[in-house]
Amino acid sequence: MGMQMRKKAMNVALFPARGSESEPDTNASSGSAQLGTVVALNADGFLVVEIAGFPAAPVPARLAVALTPARVQAAIDSRQPVVLVFENGQRSQPIVVGLLEAHQPADAANDATDEAPVIEADVDGRRVRVTAKDEIVLECGSASITLRRNGRIVIRGSYVETHSDGTNRIKGGQVQIN
Repeated sequence: MGMQMRKKAMNVALFPARGSESEPDTNASSGSAQLGTVVALNADGFLVVEIAGFPAAPVPARLAVALTPARVQAAIDSRQPVVLVFENGQRSQPIVVGLLEAHQPADAANDATDEAPVIEADVDGRRVRVTAKDEIVLECGSASITLRRNGRIVIRGSYVETHSDGTNRIKGGQVQIN
């Protein structure tokens, strides 16, 4: 069964590396997570990984995280460490559950880029919840909806339209028109 990769930008689960380097535990329980290294992408679209402490040849691994083709190539080029779990405890059936990033101090991470990360979600569930501490802004061109911590909602656009099959109700302590 081949795997199709999307070309959309997606967030990736990134886990900070531990400060101490230790020998891999070759007696680790099959149910525990283990480290591996990304080495290639095979013709079927599976990542090929080397499993730490496992002397066999690299094996194809399924992905549990969405990665862009550019992110996959960067992981291969840098032989990036990955976090693996094993289907049915079989080391020949690894699943990549995250990429392991080198730890950066918070100030260094903020200096690296001035732009906020872009998060894109394709959701087909029954409910989507997005939360933030201070403010959420949905923006497209000159239109935006801002939700603020204090309860204020600001809707802006060059043309704002509402439609309702039933009653279109405006309620407020005070309603101002123009």
